[in-house]
Amino acid sequence: MHQTKALLLRRYRFSETSFVVVWLTQEYGKVKTTARAAMKQGGGLAGRLELFSESDISFKLHQKNDLHALTEVMPSSSWKSFSPHYDTLLAASYFSELCDLALEPLHPVPEVFDLLRRAFLFLQQQAPTHRAIEHFEKELAKALGIYDPAQSGFVALQGLLRQVTRSREELLKKVEGMNPRLRGDAVTV
Repeated sequence: MHQTKALLLRRYRFSETSFVVVWLTQEYGKVKTTARAAMKQGGGLAGRLELFSESDISFKLHQKNDLHALTEVMPSSSWKSFSPHYDTLLAASYFSELCDLALEPLHPVPEVFDLLRRAFLFLQQQAPTHRAIEHFEKELAKALGIYDPAQSGFVALQGLLRQVTRSREELLKKVEGMNPRLRGDAVTV
């Protein structure tokens, strides 16, 4: 049994009552788990798998594949939910997607966990900004060891991932279309 702090990156349906949940953990890196009976009323995991939340999780490693068994989820009592604004959720989704694409399963990169946690805390406080997005990309590229000061963090990530996420374009359009007064400029995530 393994226990760790984790951020919920994504979840998708596995069966009628179960999810596959992708976590970014402090100690184990990216971990993919099955959350059996998570959609069953009264189930032990019901209501505990909120996207982009922080939890203490327990899971059992599967020896033959990378889909592990989630046994317990304890949401962090200090964690606040995100604003339901589309741009905030889009930014959290984009940051999660980058981490999911860039990291190998069970390969811990504590700097990436800390970066994503800070980004989520930032998004709990205020709307995303262009500067915050670029800062996240740059810091992620640095943590992965692929940053080149001669280019943007996004360009470095693009070379590694070989694909551009569509959500980035949509996110930048949303952020640029927001009221400049709300965007802010002095931002560090």
